[in-house]
Amino acid sequence: MDIYDVAHDWANRTDNNASASSSNLFFASGAIYSYGDHFMIAKHVRNGHGEHAVLFTERTYSRTTSKHVEIVRRASSHLTKIYVPDPASSRFELFERWHTSIYELANHLGTARKPEKYVLQIQQLFHKAKRYADFFGYELPERLVALANVQNFGEFVDYFQKERALQEAKEKKQQRRWLSVQKKQLKDWRLFQRNNLRIYDGFDYLRFDVKTGQVETTQGVRFALSAGHQLYQFVLTTNAKGGCTDCEKLFLDKYTVYEVNKNFIRVGCHQVTLKEIKSFAKQQGWA
Repeated sequence: MDIYDVAHDWANRTDNNASASSSNLFFASGAIYSYGDHFMIAKHVRNGHGEHAVLFTERTYSRTTSKHVEIVRRASSHLTKIYVPDPASSRFELFERWHTSIYELANHLGTARKPEKYVLQIQQLFHKAKRYADFFGYELPERLVALANVQNFGEFVDYFQKERALQEAKEKKQQRRWLSVQKKQLKDWRLFQRNNLRIYDGFDYLRFDVKTGQVETTQGVRFALSAGHQLYQFVLTTNAKGGCTDCEKLFLDKYTVYEVNKNFIRVGCHQVTLKEIKSFAKQQGWA
């Protein structure tokens, strides 16, 4: 089959099991591709009412792939098309892509000689997102709807500030959730009930293995308790002098001590709070 036959065969087969190929254009499971499954041109879809349409790509790639896209477009001219950034993407990815594109356009409103041109492009993108959502019965994300209603740069600034505040609140909420998980898992790690621990606050922690006589960090670095005591004494002495940056010291003859201050130390890729160090020192009877 040549590429024209493949395109027409795909356009007229809506069953999911059909397949055919030429040397560089092929289809399978209702989707048609150019050169490989990294570039989906289009795919047959049905909504909850049984209505049929084709999700069609707006991506560009090589000259040959652009030719394939045009051939498939013509072969499917009799079908209902819904244009999307990438038919292989999920609805969440598509909504995020539309939001990003509209955001980039809205960002030009403050410097554009003819801002109405960008407002028109924003509306065109939004209508594509809405057509996609309406076909499948999806609800459009509120942030996408709000951004699409922007008419001037002042409104965009207001939107940006609200969006940033919402994002910061969301990140703080997620961070609290992660820290709660970390707190529980850290307790288990210190009791040697788990060996792997993901840290969310950016700091490393310590535990002592009485069986081996070694200190272990949450990154899995082990060293003798005596070496830990020497580092502890160095930290105390250095902080008494006001701390240091680029401390000109190696720990275990290989880890650079980058910083010591009253809040934390940085050694190699580790960052440990003074609170953690003092707590560990107290457990060992050093303090």
